[in-house]
Amino acid sequence: MTTLDTRGDPSRVDPSRVAPSREAYRRELADLLGLDHAALPDAARLVDDLALDSLAMMRLLTWLEAGGVTLDSASGRPTSVGGVLSLLEKATFPGLSIRVTGGPDPHPVGPTDVTARAQPAVDPLVPVLETHAFRLAPIEPNDMGFLYTLAIQPETCFRWRYRGAPPPFDRFTADLWKQVLVQYVARRAQDNEPVGLVVAYGANVSLRHAYLGAVFQPRCAGTGLAAQIVALFARHLFHTFPLRKLYLEVPGFNWPQLRSGENRLFQVEGVLRDHHYYAGRYWDQFVCAIYRDEPIEDAR
Repeated sequence: MTTLDTRGDPSRVDPSRVAPSREAYRRELADLLGLDHAALPDAARLVDDLALDSLAMMRLLTWLEAGGVTLDSASGRPTSVGGVLSLLEKATFPGLSIRVTGGPDPHPVGPTDVTARAQPAVDPLVPVLETHAFRLAPIEPNDMGFLYTLAIQPETCFRWRYRGAPPPFDRFTADLWKQVLVQYVARRAQDNEPVGLVVAYGANVSLRHAYLGAVFQPRCAGTGLAAQIVALFARHLFHTFPLRKLYLEVPGFNWPQLRSGENRLFQVEGVLRDHHYYAGRYWDQFVCAIYRDEPIEDAR
């Protein structure tokens, strides 16, 4: 006998509920991305064809999670519109488990089904420092080697504070906490592996603002997962400190990764023309701000 297990859920499942069609999902996706749904064929690639940046990918992942899809690593993320829609079709009833009963060992049907459970009450005073994929943890002595490698490897060094000029290890360790309000290592929830660093620095107590920075391993770039943990960190800063806003200093060569967030997640308050020199040319620097009274998209 097949039954619908709704234990722990105060509301019962409406048996008349049916899954949206693929085309309905496609229209929702088009609205999310601000595109015509006709421009989203199954074969369209999210990055190469649609040019989704890190923040657009974060919005996409948040939308997928609202539909019952959870992606725990960069390697498991969809790369095309068809892949996105297929994930949603497999997660028709998020939070619901279909079980075959009548035998000694009932078991869930389907790899994406999840048994609905009563969620424990969450103390609103407790800071939220994790998503389903990552968690933020204090820096430990054993993290220094990882952090130094992250700061000096070619793929990230020019995007981070040293701008392509790696410092010696002793200078790096001495600089790590200079002007820092708080910082965390980002770790993968599934195996505790460190993947990045988020930091709040340059805090001005009287003016109630600080600067936010983040650096992640190259394999996390553009996936949306790193952007989720940065959004989580920003909410944590507003939760913990009496800050009015958080500034982002974005060199022009990093801007393509973030530009879709303008007027959605942050405001551009200024542009410093020809502020950085790298790779044979000068680059502008964008000064952006995240405001306390404007919502930050949910990354949980």
